[in-house]
Amino acid sequence: MDIMEKCRDDYFRDCEYMLNNKPSYVSHVNKFIAYLKIMDLADRPKAIDRNIVDACIGYYRNEKKELNARATMEAHLEALKSFYDYLGREGKAEDIFPDYDYQDFKEKMVKKYELLEPVERGSFECEEVIEILKNLDQSIGEFSYEESGIRDEERYLQRIILRIFVKITLIAPAKRNVITRIKNKDFEDSYKKLNVNSVKVNIPSGLSRDIINAIRYAEEKNSVEIEDDDELFEFIYRYKGNFRGESLNTWFNNVIKDFNIFNGEAGKKTYPVEPIRNTAIQMMADNMVNPVFISKITGITFSSIEAQYYKSQNSQYEEYINRNINRAIAQNDYYYYI
Repeated sequence: MDIMEKCRDDYFRDCEYMLNNKPSYVSHVNKFIAYLKIMDLADRPKAIDRNIVDACIGYYRNEKKELNARATMEAHLEALKSFYDYLGREGKAEDIFPDYDYQDFKEKMVKKYELLEPVERGSFECEEVIEILKNLDQSIGEFSYEESGIRDEERYLQRIILRIFVKITLIAPAKRNVITRIKNKDFEDSYKKLNVNSVKVNIPSGLSRDIINAIRYAEEKNSVEIEDDDELFEFIYRYKGNFRGESLNTWFNNVIKDFNIFNGEAGKKTYPVEPIRNTAIQMMADNMVNPVFISKITGITFSSIEAQYYKSQNSQYEEYINRNINRAIAQNDYYYYI
């Protein structure tokens, strides 16, 4: 048996409890080991690095046609991160993932192998968003640390993070990976302003208070003050483990089920947070915000903004559009001459 095969079997045995809840990890690690055997690397653990992971993704994308979407690639990487975290922890092999920009690596894989992005998942009604926030606020406000257990505290922490994520997304609808990587130095004026995609966004007082309280809570738990280069969500979750943006979908699904806000798909363990962002963008479009401004804050191209979020505009806006176009033209000096 090759060294990496033995490492895999040890991982499957020692992490059985965790893998029972993540069966996809087993499949992806098996795929990786199979690729190593093809490349004659299964007995050479020191020769394996992130370039091999890159090549493995390319193999299953281009040769096997089994890895075609971003979501599948991200699941593959999550499995390998878990596998190598175990190997490093047990001293079986050097962890090849700790000292790199995980999000940047994923984005490079998406572009390099032209992986399919997830289909946009619609949006919520304004009333639904308010209901989500009200339930989060109430559950967080009712939490009693003295009367809670470990699972209660974990749920409390998840909802603190989810509430901040949702509120920031609603006022600055950038991509999830941009929001989750916000650093402490991106805030200004005592957390009253936030720099996102080179736009300085005003933070409502309620959200500012939520952020400050969450940081204070985390500083006490972490026994260290937050630093400028610390990522906000990573720091808040640090004392519990490694924060991953993908977890937001699971936490969001739990909130939807716990408070019976609306019906998700039966049997699903996750519910995407993307509709929160879509809601904010759609409302900006409905309020006739300049698409150029929407493109800047969201990071979405102008053509995509127009095609996706203005396609629902109907005749009720025609008079408004005509009036403003004519007003803009009439403001030019040559108009008087004409």
